[in-house]
Amino acid sequence: MICITCGMMMTHLKADLFICDDCGLVSSDILPDPSIYDKSYDIKYQRYARTAAGELLQNIRLATVLDGISEKGINCKILDFGCGSGSFVRCHEDIKGFDINPYGSYCDVTSLLNGFEVVTFWDSLEHIQDPKKLIKGLKAEYVFISTPSIDDFIGELTEFHHYYPGEHVHYFSAESLNKLMESCGYEKVSLHYRESTIRTSGGDKNILTMGFKRGSN
Repeated sequence: MICITCGMMMTHLKADLFICDDCGLVSSDILPDPSIYDKSYDIKYQRYARTAAGELLQNIRLATVLDGISEKGINCKILDFGCGSGSFVRCHEDIKGFDINPYGSYCDVTSLLNGFEVVTFWDSLEHIQDPKKLIKGLKAEYVFISTPSIDDFIGELTEFHHYYPGEHVHYFSAESLNKLMESCGYEKVSLHYRESTIRTSGGDKNILTMGFKRGSN
């Protein structure tokens, strides 16, 4: 298996998982299964969005974006890629959403043609087989990502709480996510693990959030 970031041959870990010895990215050789995104998947996240934890999560995410783009202000075009039930989209009138789930309200590929200054990937980048190609294609000035993190996980990755073969294709650390974004032409502007205080099924760093700005070169 070839690393999407480095183009290097990855080392087999266990089961479907491989690791890049250069950047530390862990990837699965099982292709993502789009059939899992059905009506029940959409309903599950609609219900979560209405909980106190779901609302707090979106507040953290909105604050992350606002802090990262403070020089521009919120009045810019923002796309939430993989927006699920649209809970983040509803945070502000200038946020649009796209999701592949045909049972949701945001499965319209024409929404991707408008061009966006800011793109967010909240719990979606790990589902995408070739995120590098996608990020480069979107050409946003800013990118914000939250994703399950292996930064403080100890043990077999097949026992990782966020290990979902056929759904999660990539398992990031802060280092490997930063290197992926550098390879796309972006520089880090923020890093935190605040979502881990809400989503407590893993360690203190089980959810990683990072912000990036496109470099001048």
